[in-house]
Amino acid sequence: MKKIKLFLLSLVALVVTPVVAQDAFPPLPIDKEVRIGKLPNGLTYYIRHNEEPKGQVNFYIAQKVGSVQEDDNQRGLAHFLEHMAFNGSKHFPKDGQLIKYCESIGVKFGENLNAYTSTDETVYNIDNVPVKGSNIDSCLLILADWSGGLLLEKEEIQKERGVIHEEWRMRSSAVMRILERRLPELYPGSKYGHRMPIGLMEIIDNFEPDFLRAYYKKWYRPDLQGVVIVGDINVDEVEAKVKSILGAVVMPANAAKYETYPVPNNDQPIYVIDKDKEMTMTSLSFMFKTDPMPEEMRGTLGEIMQNYLLSIITQGINARLGELAQKENCPFLNAGVNYENYLLSKTADCFSVSLTPKPGQDAAAVTAVMAEIQRAAKFGLSSSEVKRASENLISNLEAIYNNRTKQKHNFYTTQYVRHFLEKKGIPSVEDEFDTYKMLASMINAEAVNGVIQELTADTQKNFVFLGMYPENDNTKVPTVEEMKAAIEAGVNAKIEAYVDNVKAGPLVAKLPKKGKIVKTSSADFGYTQWTLSNGARVFFKKTDFNDAQVLFQASSFGGSSKFAEKDLTNARLIEPVMESVGWGGFTATELEKKLTGKQASVSAKVSNYSESLSGSATPKDLRTLFELIYLRFQNPMNDVDAYRTVLNTLRTALENADKNPQKAFGDSLRHTLYGNNPRKAQLSLDDLGKADYEKIKQLYAQRFDKGGDFDFYFTGAINEDSLRTFTEQYIASLPAVKKREAYTKLNLDARKGVVENRFERKMETPQAMLIQVWQGNQPYSLKEAQVANVFGAILTKRYLKSIREDGGMAYNVGADASLSYGVKDLYSLQIFAPFTPEKVDSVLLLMDQGLNEIAKDGVTSEELNEVKQFEHKEYEESQRRNGYWQGLIAAKNNWGKDGRKGYLEALDAVTSEDIKTFVNSVILRDRNRATIIMLPQGVMQKK
Repeated sequence: MKKIKLFLLSLVALVVTPVVAQDAFPPLPIDKEVRIGKLPNGLTYYIRHNEEPKGQVNFYIAQKVGSVQEDDNQRGLAHFLEHMAFNGSKHFPKDGQLIKYCESIGVKFGENLNAYTSTDETVYNIDNVPVKGSNIDSCLLILADWSGGLLLEKEEIQKERGVIHEEWRMRSSAVMRILERRLPELYPGSKYGHRMPIGLMEIIDNFEPDFLRAYYKKWYRPDLQGVVIVGDINVDEVEAKVKSILGAVVMPANAAKYETYPVPNNDQPIYVIDKDKEMTMTSLSFMFKTDPMPEEMRGTLGEIMQNYLLSIITQGINARLGELAQKENCPFLNAGVNYENYLLSKTADCFSVSLTPKPGQDAAAVTAVMAEIQRAAKFGLSSSEVKRASENLISNLEAIYNNRTKQKHNFYTTQYVRHFLEKKGIPSVEDEFDTYKMLASMINAEAVNGVIQELTADTQKNFVFLGMYPENDNTKVPTVEEMKAAIEAGVNAKIEAYVDNVKAGPLVAKLPKKGKIVKTSSADFGYTQWTLSNGARVFFKKTDFNDAQVLFQASSFGGSSKFAEKDLTNARLIEPVMESVGWGGFTATELEKKLTGKQASVSAKVSNYSESLSGSATPKDLRTLFELIYLRFQNPMNDVDAYRTVLNTLRTALENADKNPQKAFGDSLRHTLYGNNPRKAQLSLDDLGKADYEKIKQLYAQRFDKGGDFDFYFTGAINEDSLRTFTEQYIASLPAVKKREAYTKLNLDARKGVVENRFERKMETPQAMLIQVWQGNQPYSLKEAQVANVFGAILTKRYLKSIREDGGMAYNVGADASLSYGVKDLYSLQIFAPFTPEKVDSVLLLMDQGLNEIAKDGVTSEELNEVKQFEHKEYEESQRRNGYWQGLIAAKNNWGKDGRKGYLEALDAVTSEDIKTFVNSVILRDRNRATIIMLPQGVMQKK
């Protein structure tokens, strides 16, 4: 890192005036729109007025405290404390009172109200708070309570132990188990090797309450806390409230010394190779550790310069690795590089390389990827590669710049949290964009390549290799010596400079003969409809929600309902294959280079009853969007290399997929509901043996052969003249149809009656999962749909209280109820929970009780108000989303349903009696209930 710092210093001298360069790294001006202050008690605050979403405000409190501050006998307390922040505090002392208050103003727990704990920090948030009444004052009181007013009562601590235990159980995946076992070797001599935030369950289950209280008093204090408030607010007024409410938090006397923990250098390379029975794919990575950017460089030109250089480097090398992966004889399926924190720690960075080898080619894959890194280090990136990467970066930043007055609150809250915790720069969007453009015009390939050499020079000191493997009879796990030899072979490989082949020519080689717009008329929801000469219809709406976005979709009835059963195997491969091959005479690799600097994309989907396209673009790239749309109606490129790569990747993913308990649970769910219905089957390993590229292309072409059969939708920052020109050139010119196609009805009904599938499975970490599905036919109405939605939200609240909070039997539990329309009108209620295996009957009992209580007594006015407040807020926010309007017009055209007219009236009209009637006359009417329960091996025998 010291070498890179010196290198950056020399670059600074090239891009700024000599006078400014005397200040080693000239500071970037902080965005003048954010007000930053520090209270006498040491607490830092950031306040900014921002107007999207309108009428809302976000609150964050960041703590410079995480699991690395724990002593050995405190492992897990930082994360436990985060949970307890919601279970009783000075101003919200009763169990669940804080959550209940937030939900009463439309702030939903787990969605708008949340927190996370990592090794180095703990961050709490209250998002999307309506700016009205006393909400701002109340949320500041919550921040003050989190800062220093938690009660940490014994009874609440006891209940939360079970919740934490279930979170640990739910998160105990193959990767996490390997990391927990081997972290001490990956962090020799460092606390980080023993500080997974979830902690040790023997400590979680047994610590005394005073132990947690002491930890809280020691580390939760104003000098380690930063508050971020961004929203549709008056900054002066909010600042005064912050000073009054948060300024009253007491800074403890004789506070403990706060320390950070640098990650020691490793003078010898570290190689860690491990396996797990539930690992489904081999995952290999190697890391070149570096020091993080020195604090004095953050918030300066040096930070932006480093970000620019690293973006160019990672883009350039990743493009090469992606191109190499397309070749048939390549030993890896995919590979990529990144610059990031070293594993769990913010006090060490790394240039990381990750790859997935083809089965049995581990050493060859490692050698090939290392050789590619060495090629970049020895010969550098070419000028054309640097230019492409720079154009992509500037294009992304330009989209942010063009929409700078309409960025959402979280765009800023994230930056300010990082500024407080890490001193990262927070320039204005304008200053940042101008700085990057300046760097792009002045930094050449030679400068970029010097950094590559520094980052990847040493495969001994501060070099770390991590291999994670499936444990089974079919997978040979290599030794450390074999992987060392593979790395060495890559370092010493005979390599030549990369040749950057770029295919010239336009995306659309020959423009089609233009069609015409034959009719213009008004459509629903403020859209304009164009009827084209080929029969296609175009619906568009100009909005001012996002100045850098045009959303697109197109759809036509038919879908896989038009495929014979014998073709379903290849039909399941349409999407992964068609999204990976080239178009318009360009292979996948050539197309990626061709689209350099373009913010435009289109993808295809074939569902049961329709085929569709979706995508987006910035206004300046609208032509490119239309070209991509046009190409999707042509024959796909015969990109055999890309096709083979897709199949190899799918094969590797599926070979060990059954080792994952989640896969077994999903398969059991589908089989229980749909039996062996081939139209509900998922892609399998057997399917790949029957794959036929020509047939896949044929099936795709069959569904996308006539553009005149489609409706096209465009919503966003539209220039109507450009839209008209491109519509006539690229859509009206597509083949016409005499009559629009209809779908063919399929038998996709779920089994009727009461069905239970309770099965056991051997697992590395005993886990249990349950899902209960109630579904059947029910006529759709907007009012009844609102009743169902409100019912599901209230049922979730009750289950969280009874099963999670009171019972401590689950970390996550919920219910979702809905009415849907389409080929059939259906009702659905899905109840789900990962839970304590031994408590399966208790969980089922509480689920039944929750449902039956509502069926008997309905719901409370308080519960109704909480859900309606949230739904009102969501509705108001949705009015300024392009996707909301596009969904409305598509639903109206396809199914004749108006999802907006009378929406709020229907929501407000929902009563307890409505919900009670819905549960009894719809959900419980025909008892169509399927229950799927997966238990760890041996649980049933214990009963």
